Amino acid sequence: MLNQAAKLDLTISIVSWNTRSLLRKCLDSIERCGSRYTFEVHVVDNASRDGSQNLVREEFPWVRLFVNPGNVGFATANNLSFSQARGRYWLLLNSDTELSHGAIDALIEFMDSKPRAGLATARLLNRDGSPQHCAQPAPSLLLTLLELSRLHKLLTVRVRGRLFLGPYWSYDQATQLGWTWGTALIARREAVDAAGPLREDFFMYGEDLEWCLRIRRQGWEVWYCPGAEVLHHSGGSSIGIWNENERLMARLDGSYKAIRMHKGQVYTRALLACTLLALVLSLAISRVLRRSTPSLGLLTRYYRRAIRMALAG
Repeated sequence: MLNQAAKLDLTISIVSWNTRSLLRKCLDSIERCGSRYTFEVHVVDNASRDGSQNLVREEFPWVRLFVNPGNVGFATANNLSFSQARGRYWLLLNSDTELSHGAIDALIEFMDSKPRAGLATARLLNRDGSPQHCAQPAPSLLLTLLELSRLHKLLTVRVRGRLFLGPYWSYDQATQLGWTWGTALIARREAVDAAGPLREDFFMYGEDLEWCLRIRRQGWEVWYCPGAEVLHHSGGSSIGIWNENERLMARLDGSYKAIRMHKGQVYTRALLACTLLALVLSLAISRVLRRSTPSLGLLTRYYRRAIRMALAG
């Protein structure tokens, strides 16, 4: 446990792998953000070869740098930081993000106001100021069937947004979530102590979903905080590992791994089968209407492979 005399308000953990220019913008934004709270910043570098380590040492000496001998992934690197964290809150912050002024204070004050909040995401923005769809419902067979069958369009805009969140929601008010991304995610230390940190058998993608489900299982809440704005450039480290299609596949693999851990193999197989059925129907309709939808073909192939692997397992 943390020595209470050494406690700060916040520990910010940034995992970096060959994102030197983005990392500089991220750390600059923390300096400019301004805060009335005490905080520390950790950068955990996964053996970058682009000078990221020297950047931190030379330009940001107030940052504590951890250097891994290889790319150990997102979860393991963040957990290394948490093992040394002194904050009563822990902020996971991607290296491809930039904090807006007051974002740190907004997150801490939000968590202070909601004592059962175990996790909360900031308001993630694209470069044009539009919201990224980081608010997600808990995995659900019913919601999946409603959306992929297009029956959700029969619902009012308000009901659709509240049920499905994601791209259907306005992102203008605080609300409880099923799960959210690990991009700019603040955690309460007591919740992490109760549920545990990120699972290290995830390399990248899926660990945020699994963590949110585990935190909620312990009786804590997951929230969206609209007052803390964070610009997210997206794909900083993953661009160097996968192309766009491969990244989509990695996201899906990670998500279904997390769902299987919490919902079981039978539920996961049913969810995969329902999704495949809806995709095949959508693909057939697109071909009849002679619409070009290459992503549907890619996803259909993915789900066929995923079902075969699930049945084999």
